[in-house]
Amino acid sequence: MPAEGIHITAFREASTASGLSPEVRRAVMRHEDAGRLGAVLMDMPYFDHYAEEVVRYAARLKPRASPWGAVVHEEAAVPIVFALARAAHRARSSELAVLALGAASHATIDRAMHPLVNALARRHHGGRDHDGAHREVEKFQSICFHEEYFGQDRMGTDGIVRLVRVPFGELFAKQHVRQAVCDAYSPSIPNGPTETDLARMGSGYELHARLIGSPVGRLVASEKEKSEARPKFLYGGWGRFEQVLEEAIQRSVGVLERTWAVFAAGDGEREARLRELEKVLPRGTIDGRGDDVELDMPFAAR
Repeated sequence: MPAEGIHITAFREASTASGLSPEVRRAVMRHEDAGRLGAVLMDMPYFDHYAEEVVRYAARLKPRASPWGAVVHEEAAVPIVFALARAAHRARSSELAVLALGAASHATIDRAMHPLVNALARRHHGGRDHDGAHREVEKFQSICFHEEYFGQDRMGTDGIVRLVRVPFGELFAKQHVRQAVCDAYSPSIPNGPTETDLARMGSGYELHARLIGSPVGRLVASEKEKSEARPKFLYGGWGRFEQVLEEAIQRSVGVLERTWAVFAAGDGEREARLRELEKVLPRGTIDGRGDDVELDMPFAAR
């Protein structure tokens, strides 16, 4: 459930890297909330009808299929990033540029990490279907990683709310942000979500943040479950999760710089900057199956 914390942490870490220009780092500081929205934007379909999903999770039923979520990860993620970068350039809006940076970070981290996540989900499925097993891997990786990162388990506390908080309603009340998100989703997904659908997903996300910060959050992963999960999902012959994540974050820095370059381009330079971005963020799935991942050998983020 709290896997989105990884994306927010990864974006925050990448945005402080020395490889990014001071101009980019300052913009991210000014528009932190937009960056957070971008960092979770690809996963918004999974928060649609969120209350129903909570009931299914509590009843240990498999998650309801999210066709929009699958399409985003299989084919629409990169077009969404490009659409946001174009919107930022047209509007000359640094806020939209930071939104695009967050989305680019998410796409890059997923593309680097998902082959490992999917390979682990196949090996340790626990009787779940693959989608459910994939979510369990990400859940425990996020909880256990952040427990080490912060020195304590923040689930069920205000600390986890601060980590995953995205003021979606506040951001969506801004016409230029709302329009950019809707325009990025619409052409990228046939029969994709409407503005009303996206607003409902955002409400679901905000409910999610409050829920895992409540006492219910303590029930998501017991100490026994975390102890059993660590040797499955946090380390093994493939390496250690924090090292793989760090490598993925470092690889994302160049993608962020080129995404910003689209926004900063002169009118006659935008298409050239988009082509440069496509070299490091090519179209295609960001949810690699990882069929070639050998879990008893060191894994390298790609």
